[in-house]
Amino acid sequence: MDSHRSTLAGRCGGVYTPSFELARMLREVQDDKTSTEYQRLAWDALRRSINGLVNKVTATNIKNIIQELFGENLIRGRGLFCRSCIKSQMASLGFTGEFAALVAVVNTEFPEVGALLLKRIVLQLKRAYKWNDKPRLLAAVKFIALW
Repeated sequence: MDSHRSTLAGRCGGVYTPSFELARMLREVQDDKTSTEYQRLAWDALRRSINGLVNKVTATNIKNIIQELFGENLIRGRGLFCRSCIKSQMASLGFTGEFAALVAVVNTEFPEVGALLLKRIVLQLKRAYKWNDKPRLLAAVKFIALW
C-alpha cells in the first residue's frame, strides 16, 4: 500500500498521508537522502510544517511562531511559505495584519523570501484586476498596504 501511495502522490499532492505514517515512511528511507522518495517525503513534511505554522499565527503567539518558522528551512521552502501566507490571508482577511507582521519579520532575515512574496502578490493583484475580481484585488492591496 505504501508504494501505491507514493505513485499516486504527484506534483499536486496526491493522497492524504497522516503525520505519523509520513514520519514512519521518512525513517524507512532515511538511508539514502538523495533518493527521490526521501526528497518527496522531506518536501511534504516541510510543506505541512510551514502551512501549520502560518495557519496558527495570531497576535498573541506570533513571536513563538516566528521562532519556530526560523527553525524550518525557509530558503528551500520559500515558495511554500509565500503560497501559504497568500492563501491564509485570502481565507481570513481579519488576520491580514498578523500575516503582514510575520512576513515583515521574515523579510528582515531573508529578503529574497520577501521579494518573492511581493512578486506573487503583485501578480495576484494584476490577475484580479484583469478578471475584475474585487474581493481578491482588495485582499492583495490590503496585504501590500499593511506590509
